[in-house]
Amino acid sequence: MSIDKELREELRQAADSMNCPPELYGRVRQSYQHYVKEKRGGSPMKKHMLAGIIAVAILIPSVVFAASYLADDIFGSSAIIEQHGGIQEDYEEIEGMLQEVKGKLTEDEFKEYMELTKQLMQLKLKITDENGVKHEEKLSQEEQQQFEQLASRLVPYFEKLNGTTEP
Repeated sequence: MSIDKELREELRQAADSMNCPPELYGRVRQSYQHYVKEKRGGSPMKKHMLAGIIAVAILIPSVVFAASYLADDIFGSSAIIEQHGGIQEDYEEIEGMLQEVKGKLTEDEFKEYMELTKQLMQLKLKITDENGVKHEEKLSQEEQQQFEQLASRLVPYFEKLNGTTEP
């Protein structure tokens, strides 16, 4: 037999011959039970689940607010509409209309539609005061012509959206 096996056997025999006092056995058992209770109280699964729920509660609203509005491409923000006599509901209505238009037009048509609409709205914002009243006399002759050209270039899109022409 190797020395390791002999030593192991001797230690096992010595351990078997030892008697543990009952109070020591009770204290070790009580200490172990206390340790197990503390360990269960801080369950990592519960902590991970709680952290996940909190993360979802924080991320979902932030994603909603971070979502890009199509109306932002035209106006910049809802504050600009509010400066010209509009309200948040007007802005949301415009956003809904643009989402609908996006679904009805091809990608290239929609890009051109957005660009033309943006230019037209910039002119409209220029002539609209904080009460929502339009003052067309604020436009120069050149801007009035540009306004009419933009409006006429948008007519085919409006006809397609309203279903008066075949796509």
